[in-house]
Amino acid sequence: MCHGHPHVHVCGHQSMTWHYCPSALIDLGTGYETACSNVTFAAPQPSNAACFLANCDYHGAGTGWMCCHCGGRNDSGWCKNMSPNPKWEKNIITNEWEWIETCDHGCCRNCVKDRT
Repeated sequence: MCHGHPHVHVCGHQSMTWHYCPSALIDLGTGYETACSNVTFAAPQPSNAACFLANCDYHGAGTGWMCCHCGGRNDSGWCKNMSPNPKWEKNIITNEWEWIETCDHGCCRNCVKDRT
């Protein structure tokens, strides 16, 4: 299982620090790691730092991007649109079941800049 730890930066961008599982894919040419299919997320943490990602996908998309998971428009680092597949998930931090209704997909390389 891969664990994502989101950080909310001063600029409003939300970035992710990943703790990868052994099944995560790593591109040896670019050093880019892809999370495994079974991911969990910690609660977002506030940060006074600027975005630390050298290849920040959100910065590359500008102020708006189209979510490649649900197709919704966004203006922050996370998709706040309704999920196409709402479901129950167990929170590994609280060990309680939560009903997940929002998409919560992070801006990634597959998501295109919103042209409108």
